[in-house]
Amino acid sequence: MSELHIRHLYHRYGVTEVLADVGLDLYAGETLALVGPSGCGKSTLLHIIAGLLTPSEVVMQSTFRGLACVFQEPRLMPWKTTADNIALGLKALGVPKTARQRQAAALAQRMGLAPEDLAKYPHELSGGMQSRVSLARALAIKPDLLLLDEPFSALDIGLKAELYRQLEEQVQQQGTAVLMITHDLMEAVRLADRILMMVPDPGRMVYEFTLQQPQAERSSTWVYQTTAELMQVREVRIGFGLDEGELPVQISHHEQHSGCSV
Repeated sequence: MSELHIRHLYHRYGVTEVLADVGLDLYAGETLALVGPSGCGKSTLLHIIAGLLTPSEVVMQSTFRGLACVFQEPRLMPWKTTADNIALGLKALGVPKTARQRQAAALAQRMGLAPEDLAKYPHELSGGMQSRVSLARALAIKPDLLLLDEPFSALDIGLKAELYRQLEEQVQQQGTAVLMITHDLMEAVRLADRILMMVPDPGRMVYEFTLQQPQAERSSTWVYQTTAELMQVREVRIGFGLDEGELPVQISHHEQHSGCSV
């Protein structure tokens, strides 16, 4: 089984320490959400895992072989059509043109894009459509590790729900591991198997919460109630600046067994 293990991760920009002694584990088929206020190092950590940034210090082991990223900004190639943007990774993998066009069309349809959208360029697409193309591009290469940096934050409720379903389907059918960054605690409760709370100065983990409720059994009422109860946890309230107080040096672990109790 593919897995990722990080221990004693530190990162500095000059003399400023932005991540201190960060550690996490992620396994195939699992969704792990990183939550926390702006500036706590969530995106920096994601960029390190993606190989886009070299940390100051780390002990990291990963057996994931295929990795894809989806960012808050779709980051589509403006000179390429929707079809070619979706097929970008497939082309890099050497997939023949006919096959990658067929796969791109199938993914576009799965994302709710119309056949005529395949020939459009990014500037001809709405923001929501661009987000669908960005997610389709990531899923096209069938990654076993998917990194999400707040890709749903600017979307309306209906489109969010639609892309949530696509993400859940990917995890269930492909066994993909997902590491997602979100400032939306409710989104984390809806999608994740585990939630890690990060705080800044320097960025570090202070709280871990495991959700035992299966994805298929998470009703809207359950999500709202669980989120509300998580917002009463001391580490979460202090981390988001709702209360004052000292946070523990060691990470606190909590597990939801039944109902919504934290």
